[in-house]
Amino acid sequence: MTDSNWHPDLLRRFVPTPYVFSKSDGPNRLCVESNDLEIALSVWDSDIIRRQGSRAEGLLCKIIRDKAGPVDGSEISIVSDGALRVLRMGGGTILIHDRERLELLGFVSPNVKVKDLISSLIPTLFDLCRKE
Repeated sequence: MTDSNWHPDLLRRFVPTPYVFSKSDGPNRLCVESNDLEIALSVWDSDIIRRQGSRAEGLLCKIIRDKAGPVDGSEISIVSDGALRVLRMGGGTILIHDRERLELLGFVSPNVKVKDLISSLIPTLFDLCRKE
């Protein structure tokens, strides 16, 4: 297989996430897991994550920095189907919010800045959920 035919396996299940921050307030639990300390801390400190986590039964965020992922494109597409909302940017960044399972799963391309992830991408995904 040549590099031009390579596609990232966005369903990787065995990426270690050593950076874990969590808190519980009664039935509400907020948990952030990542393989990138800057992402974990920034997501944990994010107001939008705290607001989402304080609703209903909390929120689990697992965001993986895919250092081998493609860095092509910056076009954003969003797909919504029932409880799932998916934001894709280029070929290497995907964020999935499952409102039923109260989870945010993401694979982030090496060229995506943490500031953009926190101030733009995640809020765009959550804003879509509020409008529906």
